[in-house]
This record gives sequence, structure tokens and C-alpha cells, in this order.
Amino acid sequence: MEYDPKPPEKTPPPSPTAEPPAAARPAASPRRNPFRGSLHARPSRRRRWLLWTLPLAVVIVVGLIAGVAVAAAIHMPRVDDLVDFQPGLITELYDREGDTFATFARQRRVLLQEDEVPDLLRDALIAVEDANFYQHGGIDLTAVIRAAWADIRARRIVEGAGTLTMQLARQVFLTREQTWQRKIEEALLAVELEKNYTKPQILTLYINLVNLGHGNYGFASAARYYFDKDVDELNVAEAATLAGIVQRPSEYSPYRRPDLVKSRRDKVLRRMLDEGLLAEPEYRAALATPLLVVDHAPDLPMAPYFAEDVRKYLEASYGTDTVHDGGLKVWTTVDADIQRAADEAVVAGLRRLDHRRGWRGAPEQLGEAELEGADLATYELPSWTDGPVMPGRWYKGIVLESGPREATVKIHDSTFSLGREGIAWTRRAQPDDLLSRGDVAWFRIEQDEEGATTLFLEQQPEIQGAAVVLESATGAVRAMVGGWDFDRNKFNRVTQAARQVGSAFKPFVFGAALEMGYTPADTIFDAPTGFRGADGKISYWPRNYTRDFRGIVTLRYALEHSINVPAVKLLDMVGIERVIDFARRAGIEAELPPYPSLALGSADIPPIELASAFAAIANQGTWVEPYLLEKVTTADGHELEQRSPVTRTVTDPRVAYVLTHMLEGVVDRGTAARLRDLPLDIAGKTGTTNNYSDAWFVGFTPRYTILVWVGYDVKRSLGYGMTGSEAALPIWRQIADAGLADGWLQEGERFAPPPGVTTQVVEYRSGRLPGEGSGGIEEAFVEGTQPVQQASPQDAVIDDLPWYQQRAFYLPKEGENMTSTDEEGQTPLEEADPAAEEPAPAAASGEGD
Repeated sequence: MEYDPKPPEKTPPPSPTAEPPAAARPAASPRRNPFRGSLHARPSRRRRWLLWTLPLAVVIVVGLIAGVAVAAAIHMPRVDDLVDFQPGLITELYDREGDTFATFARQRRVLLQEDEVPDLLRDALIAVEDANFYQHGGIDLTAVIRAAWADIRARRIVEGAGTLTMQLARQVFLTREQTWQRKIEEALLAVELEKNYTKPQILTLYINLVNLGHGNYGFASAARYYFDKDVDELNVAEAATLAGIVQRPSEYSPYRRPDLVKSRRDKVLRRMLDEGLLAEPEYRAALATPLLVVDHAPDLPMAPYFAEDVRKYLEASYGTDTVHDGGLKVWTTVDADIQRAADEAVVAGLRRLDHRRGWRGAPEQLGEAELEGADLATYELPSWTDGPVMPGRWYKGIVLESGPREATVKIHDSTFSLGREGIAWTRRAQPDDLLSRGDVAWFRIEQDEEGATTLFLEQQPEIQGAAVVLESATGAVRAMVGGWDFDRNKFNRVTQAARQVGSAFKPFVFGAALEMGYTPADTIFDAPTGFRGADGKISYWPRNYTRDFRGIVTLRYALEHSINVPAVKLLDMVGIERVIDFARRAGIEAELPPYPSLALGSADIPPIELASAFAAIANQGTWVEPYLLEKVTTADGHELEQRSPVTRTVTDPRVAYVLTHMLEGVVDRGTAARLRDLPLDIAGKTGTTNNYSDAWFVGFTPRYTILVWVGYDVKRSLGYGMTGSEAALPIWRQIADAGLADGWLQEGERFAPPPGVTTQVVEYRSGRLPGEGSGGIEEAFVEGTQPVQQASPQDAVIDDLPWYQQRAFYLPKEGENMTSTDEEGQTPLEEADPAAEEPAPAAASGEGD
């Protein structure tokens, strides 16, 4: 190293504020090269280029991969398919007057056309749901940014940015799951919708599809449900209410949370004001309007069993989706007045019969957990639904207190007093003999003309019943009641049950005899008689309901008083095959066992078949197939089917009329005499089976055939004396009384005889022409078959003799079985129930009411 001889220069002392020299400053920290890891002062140009482009390339690649992945995960539907999209429509059932009485739908919906959307409703909806609807192309970027920021802060999806178009895309094509994939799909679909459809088209679709709670889809359906108005009749407050419900229809229920709904409505009104869609005076007036929605008591459906049979047929014919989404228009045969009369009569009749059997106790009791320390005054039963308590309805109630004079009962939000009047049918004097605190029972509320209410204790009958009303000449089913309560049990006893019909089968035995030339005035001998069973031995001994015998009787007398032995004798004389053939022609398709007990109704027959067979007699011997539907069309009016009548001739009109005339005697003098005071012609037949398990009355007027059945689903006795005339006939009478009051039954209606029928006065017991000084009844005959022999004074004496003495004076008809004892000489009067003696698979009927 060379040495420098020059001394170092002196430098002035540094100023306190001066910057230190470069040599005195600390050296800059060396930078690490991200690619090579070496220390250097400055990267080269090539390295700087890599520093910027490589991360960008990575971002692009990752973005492409993510985009491909999202695209692969998203299955975008074709939005142009929306042209053919058909939202689920309501299938409507119309009664004979064209009024809707039942509907089938997955969603309750009424469609509006584009020009039917009122401006007021459109403004309310857009103001609260999508103020920029007419400016955006499917996505509102301002709303997206606002919602994204809220979601980022919450680290989950808490706020939506959905436009009306996005909501429509979700409604039609997607699900409601809260995922990013669904959000992306929704946005992309919204853009496509905006490309393919106009704003009015999108808005109309949305208005028709959106859920508005309580099963209503679309504003038209909601307007009718909440306000009982069409959409063009809504005022500002009502339109704002509906628009407010859209956000959360399950929460914004005007019936459950009216204060919350009113608050939401007021926000919609404020948005309308802010957007310039509402003037200040209108806004103030709407704010002051109360939330007036119509009350909805639980609906009592009309003809539910009828509607259910129609639904089953439609689904079998057109498919479930078509029935519940296709908006079919179905014209049916049901008559609202007749159906209402049948419903009320069956309910009243079964309640009357059930009351006779006494109080069975409260069906439910709140448990200790509910009772211990609980305030029953605030307790809610699950069966309580929205809506006011309506007079005449049945409700479950909670017994709050029960004492010797009255009990306090809570039903919904009201409390009632149950006094002695309300429990009179139980034959108990004190409510606390029947009910205790915490009991849950059925109650009926009645209201007098002054508005005072009375509470009645009730119980659901265990006994079931059925009724059907046919228009005899057409086969139209005008009313159908399949049981006590459709909600409790949907089994339709009119069409699905098959029960022994008892003496209601006898008209077909007598009809077959009339076809063979017998007349109502012919006589038959009522005495103990045995018949051969399946074993070829005389083993079947029918007996009469009264357990006695009448001796010589006419066919008319035997039918009017439902005497068993003559009916079985007549079947034996005519031949079982002929009787079965007559019943088949009359419309009975059920199995008919070929045994003597068939005459007494041992066959199990569906009520609808029995009713149609009686209707064939009423229709002068012409059977018409019963039917429920007149016409079915699509939603746009295309006809799918129209009723084509199916008919056949059962018997000669003259025979049908003579049989009808005989059945009129059942009402005039026989087992249905309780109807004799009604001011029109009625013919019919009662029926009761062994042990009083089934009770029937099938009666017809010149226009209608009405059948009533009463019994238990699982066969057991209705109780001693519960014959057809005691259990079923009162229900039939109530239906007829309502028909006369409503006008569908006309006073003075008469059965018109066809050509070839003549009438003749004959003695009631002997069937001969009246003797001098004696009277008789007017009898109908096919011309040429009327009697010519006149009764003698001796005939009256014979009629008064006991049956066993009359035997000496009676000349048996050809084929008439006169056997009076079996092979061991046992008298049949000492034998047990004939059902035990009958070898047939079906139990014999031992009825004679």
C-alpha cells in the first residue's frame, strides 16, 4: 500500500440539524430475491418482469380453473323454455249450478294476464322489492355491493341482493338453498331472462308465481283469501300489505302476527312515498287504515266423500300431476242444497243415536306436566286454528273449572259456561259428574236470535252412517255422505263398504214373482217352514221378527209388514236363479249367495248398488248407471270427456209400477209408516240384519231415490230395537223435510202408471173383491191379472183364526213349501238364531221390521 504524505483536511463540526454524511448513515438493508434467495441491491430488468407477470399468470390460471369448476357445477336450464312453462293451477269441481265446491292443487293459484296487473299493485311490489327494476338488466350492482359487504362482515349470507328477475329465476328454475353456487346460477339466469323477455312479462310471471302465505300463490289468489277482493279492487293499504308479505310469507301472517304485518305494510307505503309512487295525502290515509283482513273460520268442506271419489277417478284417468297442477275444470252432479240436507241429517241422526248410548267420558286429559303449575287459561290446543269461533261448529275445549252448577271451558281465545242445559242428554245433573279440570272434550256452540250463546257437551259417535241421493231417471248422484267425519275417516261407506242389507233385498224377490205372473193380491201361508240347505237336508228355518206367524196373507201384506217366512217361501217358489237375475238386471253386481237366506238380505251389497237398483224400480224398470261427472275440460276449455249415459231395461214398466205401488204400502201401512204424512208419493223398504247390526231405509219419490244406512264399521249390535225404521228412517225423514222446505221435493208429486196398468179395490187381508158392506184398498194390477172372486163373510172369519187353524182352509200354491217340522219333529220356534242354522257362507238375516 502507498502512503499519502498529505495530511487530512479539517472539516467543520456538523450542525445539529444537518443531515449526517452518507458514510455515517446506516447501510440499507439488503433485499432478498424471491426467486434466487441471494442478497443484492437491485433486481435485474428480467427479474422485475417475472416479479409482476408470474403472479398475474397464477391468478389467471386459478381463475380459469375456478371458472371451469363453477361452470361444470352449474347446470343452466334453457330460459326460453319459460315460454312453455305452465305454473301449477287449481283443479276446480263445480256443482250442478256451476259453483266451485272443491279444489285440488299443490298450490292455490289464480293466474293474471299481463294487462290485468293493476298499476297500484305493481308500484307497491317494485317499491319494496326492486326499486331499480326498470333500470337493471337482471342484476342490480348497487344492491350486490351492499349485500356483499354485509355478508363479508357476517362471514355468511345474511342479506340478499335479489332483483325481481332473480327471484323469478329461483322460483321457476332453482331451489331456495343459501349457497354461492345457487346465487351465481340465479344471477346468470336473471340476465338470460332479461334478454329473452320484456319487463311486463317478467313482472306478470312473478306476480302469478310468488308465495303469499296460507297456501296462496300469486297475488290474485292472495287478494281473494285475505281481502275477499279481486286484485283490481285493492286499495293502497291492501296492495301494500300483500307486497309486504312477499319477503317472508311464513312469518308475515295477518292472522298470527297482525302487528308485525302492519309494521311491514307501513314500510312498503314509505318506500312508495320515497320513490314518488304515492302522494303525501294518500300515504297518510293509508297509514291510518287498519289491517282489515277477512276472518277465516275452518272451512267445512261440502261433499268431501263425493269429491274424494272424483279425485280418485281423475287421477286414474289423467294422472296425479294433471289433477293437482293442470287446472282441470270438472262439472259434477252434486246439488248443494241436497248435499247440505244429507250432511245435516246424517250428523243429527248419528248424534241422536249416540246420545242414547250415554256419555263415554272425556276423550283426552291434559297430563300432569301440563296441569302442574300451568295456567290453563293460556294453554293452546294443537287443533285450534286461526279464525273466530263459529256457532253450530264443533270444537275441542279445555275444562278450566268444573262444579255442580256449571263448568268453565276455554275454546281458542274465548271462555264459555257449560250449564245443565248443555249436558241434559247425558242424564246427569251436575257438570262435575262428567268433567274435571284439564279434561279435553268436544263442545258445540249455539246462538239464539238475540246473540246469546249456549255451550253443549258433545262426543264423536262411534256409530257410522251413510246416505246417497240419486236422480232416478238420470242416475245423477245429487248427494253423497260416506260417514260421520271425512277428516276422521276417509272411508266412503256409500261406494267402498259392502254390508248385509236385510229386508231391503225383499223387493227383488217380489219383483221376480210379479214377472212370473203373481199379483199383489195373491196369498201365501205364513207358518213355520223348513228349507233345504247346502247339505240337502231341511236345515234352515227362517223366523219372523215378531216371533209369531200370520197365517194366510197377501203378497202385499207380507211385503208391507216385512214378514220373513213368506219372503223365503216366495223365493223358493220363484226360483233363486230368477231372483238373482232380476237383481243383476237392476244393477246389483255384488256376490249373491244362492241360498234361501238371500230373500232376507244375507248378501253384502254396497249402498250405491242398492240405491241404483231401487232407482231402476222408480224409473219404471229402466236402470241408469249412477254417475258423478257431467264434463271435464282442460284449463283452456278443451273438452276431455262428457258423460254418456249407460242404461238397460230391468223389467216391464207395468211390473215396475205394480212393485212401486206395493212399496208405497210400506209407507202407508207398514214399517215406514212414520213417513205417511209427507205430502207426496213415497215408496220404499226398511231393512235390519241379525242382532241389529245394520239398519237401512231405501225410499224413492217420483224423482229421487234416497238411501240411508246406519251401523258400526266393525259389525256389532246397534242396540236392541235398532231396526231400519228406528235408526235409519228418521235420517231419511229429515232429508225429505229439508227437500220439501228447499223445493227440490215438490208437494203433490205422484207416481204415474204406464199404459197397461189398472187399479182395483180389493180386501186388504184376503186380496179378493170386497163383499157386500166391506171395504178395501186400491190395488194395482197388470191388465188382465186382477182378481174376479168376491170375498165371502167366511173369509173374514178365517182371517181372524190363528195360523195353525187357518191351515185347514188354505190351498197351497204350486211349489209352496208347507213343511212345519224338521225330521226329528222339533218345532222351529225353540231353535236359536237362524244364522246358526244357515249352511251358506253368509249369515242369514232374521229381520222383519
